[in-house]
Amino acid sequence: MGSSPRWRLACDTCETSAWVGASATRFDAWCEACQRAQSLAAAPDASARCNHCCARLFAAPRFVELWGSFQQLDAVLAAWAGDPMRLAMLLPERPVFLTDLSPPAARPDDPPALRALLAAVARGDWRATLAARAGGARADAARAIALERMSEPAAAIAAWDAVLAAGEDPRARLARGSLRARAGRWEEAEADLALAGDSFAARWSRAALIVTAAVHGRAGMPDAGALARARAEAGEPSAYWSDPTVGRLLWSRLVSRTLAAAPRRAGEAARARLRRAEAELEHDTFWDRALVLVGWVRVGVSEEAVRVAQALARSEAHALAVEPALGGAPLGDVARALDVATRAIATGEPALARRALAAALGRDDLRRFRLPCTRCGRGSIGVEEIVEAVTAAD
Repeated sequence: MGSSPRWRLACDTCETSAWVGASATRFDAWCEACQRAQSLAAAPDASARCNHCCARLFAAPRFVELWGSFQQLDAVLAAWAGDPMRLAMLLPERPVFLTDLSPPAARPDDPPALRALLAAVARGDWRATLAARAGGARADAARAIALERMSEPAAAIAAWDAVLAAGEDPRARLARGSLRARAGRWEEAEADLALAGDSFAARWSRAALIVTAAVHGRAGMPDAGALARARAEAGEPSAYWSDPTVGRLLWSRLVSRTLAAAPRRAGEAARARLRRAEAELEHDTFWDRALVLVGWVRVGVSEEAVRVAQALARSEAHALAVEPALGGAPLGDVARALDVATRAIATGEPALARRALAAALGRDDLRRFRLPCTRCGRGSIGVEEIVEAVTAAD
């Protein structure tokens, strides 16, 4: 047996409702175009179509992502027009040097003072942690964690010094090495991180140190050998939107260095480096292309920004155009506005495309992750309940 989620959809005005998800013997589907329920023998695959209007069926509600997708497209268009702030705010803050600030575990035989200190750090009471009088490596680790949480890196390093004076500790090496790396103390950081173990955080922090030191240490592009060592250390690059990769870090570091050297417009040598760095990105997801677009806008190279923005906007508009919900009558005006925006994207007019999409972004139903109800024409349909359903094993 296995389990999969089931979603109950319902209108907030009339009695319209439907389930999406597997039952014990069938799969309940719901067409987002014509808003009709239907029963399938199994979860819909890429070929599944509505029995009534032939729109594509999906195993989970997709309309809840519409407003976010329109926001993403609008942010790309704004960056294309010269304002990268909306798009930059959507990008994840990927940490450069990772650490492990999990509170030390308490033990049944801990003395009262240590129990109090460990309880304080576990509940996030940093001042009480520092005020508690207890000794030993776990107490020093707790104090180091509290100091780092309070943005006191120098004091945190001193506390990790005390932990390591009592004996070797990979977690302490990772924490102290990351703090030293953030402070630009590359050699000391390298020595610590070499002894930090083989966790993902340790491997990534070693890779990040290689990239950061290489970008900081030379005026040109980091050599291929350094990037190869960083990739070998980091392991298989994740395509997940918020995970760090060597290519993503390299791009961000070079953009920052370019801005420090030429705040208004990058010179040709810097542009050449950034073009090479763009080619080092491991993935071509929306988030990777958005990262690149924000970078080109910030360094003032409009022709490169237009190149990336137009392709990304075209891709996002196409993905929206084939969403089943936009094929139904209730969102016909949104579909028509998207068509206008798509034509403006093709002719290189981002401001016109944004104006066409303004009404869609202002819709209350989409903003609340809902669709207008076809049956009553007054209410909106949204996800009212999610349950875990037990289904037969494959």
